[in-house]
Amino acid sequence: MLRLRRPTAMLVPLLLVPVLAGCGGGSGKSAGPSTGPSARASAGAGLSAVSFTGDVGTSLTATWHGKVTAPEKTTVRTLVRGTGDPIASGDSVSTYLWIGDGSTKKVAYSDYTNGAPESLPNNGRMGTVFDRLFSGATYGSRVVAVTTAADLLGSPSAGAQLGIDAGDSLVVVADLVRKAPVSPKPTDDRVHDVRAGKLPAVVHKNGEPAGLSWKGIIKPALTTPVRRVVLTKGTGKKVKATDTLTVNYLGALYDANQPFDESYSTKPYTAALSDLIQGWTIGLTGVRVGSRVLLQIPPAYGYGAEGSGSRIPPDSTLWFVIDVLKATAAR
Repeated sequence: MLRLRRPTAMLVPLLLVPVLAGCGGGSGKSAGPSTGPSARASAGAGLSAVSFTGDVGTSLTATWHGKVTAPEKTTVRTLVRGTGDPIASGDSVSTYLWIGDGSTKKVAYSDYTNGAPESLPNNGRMGTVFDRLFSGATYGSRVVAVTTAADLLGSPSAGAQLGIDAGDSLVVVADLVRKAPVSPKPTDDRVHDVRAGKLPAVVHKNGEPAGLSWKGIIKPALTTPVRRVVLTKGTGKKVKATDTLTVNYLGALYDANQPFDESYSTKPYTAALSDLIQGWTIGLTGVRVGSRVLLQIPPAYGYGAEGSGSRIPPDSTLWFVIDVLKATAAR
């Protein structure tokens, strides 16, 4: 079910804009993963308590030699200098992000564990820690920051969902693998309600959605905006973009025989709407609790030009059947 989440969803206080809808631009060519001389790289001054092994874009293993003291201010160091072009303003950077808690010596977050890099926009809106990680860096680099939850996430308490205490030190490693491709921008960022025949029909099994029928459905252009059919109109409160939702859902790709993910056969899924792919926020905001909707989401508002794992290829349009069971306001 984590395939629903946008990249760095656990770090959502940091991300004021969706990372998969990052800006294009930059004229530099991409560089592949660095396999330079730093198969083992120590972080040196200020980071003598931890060292790292593994090649950029391939793996990352931390060895803790002691606790890392929480810094008075964020410090940044380049462990591996990549041979690619400089990272330009406006680039979307394919990044393996790793966060270690220097106080507990535990891994708090790792894209290597998650199995795929994520596209992070170098747009000046990711926060000062990422601004410094990107500044002056080249593709193929491994860059490390020693920081705090307040500097990285916006407040001392924001790391609680990652198991990070307010006073803990954080070690952030960014493997800046390559310039990420960007999906075509949809014609607008609004939801468009359409009649049922414009989207695939829901196939039921034992009374629950089990798939979609693609008869008569033409594969949409990648620039097609979010489209919605309200299959059942609920009578509850209207969903807000800041709500936490409990839903049942089924997700499918065009002309697929089987869904790539679903919750009807297991249990409902609960998450903050702001943590999920942008197409859900666009398509579900304003929908009443108790509704069943069918969404068509372009790749720019889904998993973009890089896709997600083995089940969602690059530049995939997504279709979701969603039953909105509950909406809880943010505190």
